[in-house]
Amino acid sequence: MRCKAFGVAVSIALIGLTGCATMIRGTEQQVSINTIPVGAQVQLSNGMSCVSPCTLTVPRNQSLTMTITREGCAPQTASMVPVLAGAGVILGGLIDYGTGAVYDLQPNPLTVTLICRDTLTAR
Repeated sequence: MRCKAFGVAVSIALIGLTGCATMIRGTEQQVSINTIPVGAQVQLSNGMSCVSPCTLTVPRNQSLTMTITREGCAPQTASMVPVLAGAGVILGGLIDYGTGAVYDLQPNPLTVTLICRDTLTAR
């Protein structure tokens, strides 16, 4: 009888943990974007933009493509993609996969080195 009670208690605990990553980690994360040289305009595929260096809060489960421009430099594109996070997988349940809480956008921080005329003439 004790084994059944223990099994029921464990089952209830596991059901209760479903969705924990959503509550603990959240469905959004802060991403940092750095450029060399600083001061580049960063336009993200989700409509957000900033001037580097910058930090934005974005959904964890959506890939981001960004176009990075700066006067005197060649435009660059870069991407961040969602990857399964260790803590999210351990804490996660089906709800967490739906909300995206089990993912982390990578690489984070993202650093992009721009090719600029100043750099080319310095060589």
